[in-house]
Amino acid sequence: MVRFTYREDGPVTGYVYVANSKRDDRFRTARPGDIIRNDNPEPPFIVVSHTTEDIILTDWPGTLWTAEVVEDSAAQEEESDFTRATAVRLVERLPAHTLFGPHGEAVAWVADRATRLTYEEADLLTAHRAPGAARAYANAWLNWDGLTPSSREYTEWEGIISIGVEAPFSPVGRGLRTVFGAVVAQAWRVQGEDAMYTEDGVEEDPDLHLVEPWASAALCLVEVAMALGAPDLLTQGDRKLLTDPWRVLTSPSLS
Repeated sequence: MVRFTYREDGPVTGYVYVANSKRDDRFRTARPGDIIRNDNPEPPFIVVSHTTEDIILTDWPGTLWTAEVVEDSAAQEEESDFTRATAVRLVERLPAHTLFGPHGEAVAWVADRATRLTYEEADLLTAHRAPGAARAYANAWLNWDGLTPSSREYTEWEGIISIGVEAPFSPVGRGLRTVFGAVVAQAWRVQGEDAMYTEDGVEEDPDLHLVEPWASAALCLVEVAMALGAPDLLTQGDRKLLTDPWRVLTSPSLS
């Protein structure tokens, strides 16, 4: 994990992630050395995260930069893990999959595929998800040394995409949440409000759930992301079990 730096005579440096859905071409078409400056000192600010683990992925895909704060906002939070800036100097463009760990490129591949999943493909994934998938997925979590002792007491791991309130959240950072979010967003694009149903929530703040086949497809792709992004946490047999639906979906592109 690389933390930001701060010196009395130097700039604050960190990371800026901008989702493509924000349509902010300033970051997508920029080059190293460019200064990106807001038109006014009011929100929305440019958020410079102090570490890659501090970045909140509001949407996928996006652009990731290392950046220096040129001008910050007066509206800062004490001991926060980010700096609100009104101008930054871009240093280096990084692959966005950097956020998902050593095997992050594979996780990003799953997230990318989730953004264009069709209803028929969601149904295909659901049909090929193995009965033992939940068990294998649980094994990956339990083999991870990032779990706290209290987390190890959990007995139900199916659908868990993040643990705790501090990084690293999962064996692939925020990768599992990103894949799940991509399926939710795509389901909404395909089916609109019919992609979700409410349950067990107060009227003004109901619990929303994906309908089938999107719900099972989301589980399946999250499990694929775990298997490809943290392969050392699984046996060869469990990796195959979790990735078989992915092979059906992507065949013959997956070797």
